[in-house]
Amino acid sequence: MNRKYTLLVVLVALALVIVGCTPTAAPTEETPTAAPAKTLSFAMVTDQSGLGDQAFNDATWEGFTALKKDFGVNIKVVETSEQSQYVPNLSTLAEQDEDLIVGVGFLLKDAMNEVAPLYPDVHFALIDNFVDQPNVACIQFAENEGAFLMGAIAAYMSETGKVGFVGGMETDVVKKFEAGYRAGVMTVDPDVEVLVSYAGAFNDPAKGKELALAQYNQGADVVFQVAGFTGTGVIDAAVEVDKMVIGVDRDQNYLAPDNVISSMIKGLGTGVYDVGQLVINGEFKGGSYRYGVAEGGIDIAPTTSKNVPADILSKVETIKQMIIDGEIQPPATFDELGSFTPPALP
Repeated sequence: MNRKYTLLVVLVALALVIVGCTPTAAPTEETPTAAPAKTLSFAMVTDQSGLGDQAFNDATWEGFTALKKDFGVNIKVVETSEQSQYVPNLSTLAEQDEDLIVGVGFLLKDAMNEVAPLYPDVHFALIDNFVDQPNVACIQFAENEGAFLMGAIAAYMSETGKVGFVGGMETDVVKKFEAGYRAGVMTVDPDVEVLVSYAGAFNDPAKGKELALAQYNQGADVVFQVAGFTGTGVIDAAVEVDKMVIGVDRDQNYLAPDNVISSMIKGLGTGVYDVGQLVINGEFKGGSYRYGVAEGGIDIAPTTSKNVPADILSKVETIKQMIIDGEIQPPATFDELGSFTPPALP
């Protein structure tokens, strides 16, 4: 009996030793969950015309909506009613860690120069002006090239020998339009007179209409408006007196299908889209990004064929190709206009 008991004790002890030597299973490690990729956020600060201007700001916003559609970025807009709001609007967005902040218009130059250096890790873009900041992409256009084409159309289409130009504010950018337009008219017919008026604002349609009516009453039968929201008043005037008008920035034929004979397309949305892609791909760089006729950033509205005869449109397309080939260099300033010699056309 004692021998059985002793054997039992030995077996129990041996079992305990074996259990004690068995390695303890390591606790199961949880696989870390990858943090969701951050959704990029792009923001736009308008000029004083704001969204709904049917031109400059709306054309720029189209680039944002395309980025949202194609890449799923978040987009927002901050509207500006006066110049004193530019700095706080840009600063507020920078504090919110926006991935791209676009200032719409040359008037934001000083504000961009003030704000961008304070936020070196934020990507900014400025349209229609240049600031020498490493984190600012400056989107600029050869408006003189497109305006030259509009001047050619106006001169070809005019039956009175008088055409008009209504600008918003008398700034370097708008004067570039005027210089190109005058040169285009002169190239087609040096005897055509160009009437010029400035509204002093980009958000005053009533003033635009008043100035356009005055030009039509003086005998102009085609008016090119470069005036932002003010330009909608110019189009209203054309409808009222049943005259021809040329739009700007985007195809404005839908505003008056029988009167808007052409529009100068300015690829504002394209510029924003391109810079947005650079941010998305981690390839953003500050500096100047230029768009002209050759780059496809300036063009003639596709609806031009509705109201401009095919033979005239063919001539304008020839002029466009001459610009692309460097045979015509439209003036961008009044000094250049003064020394401009109209080329011989085929």
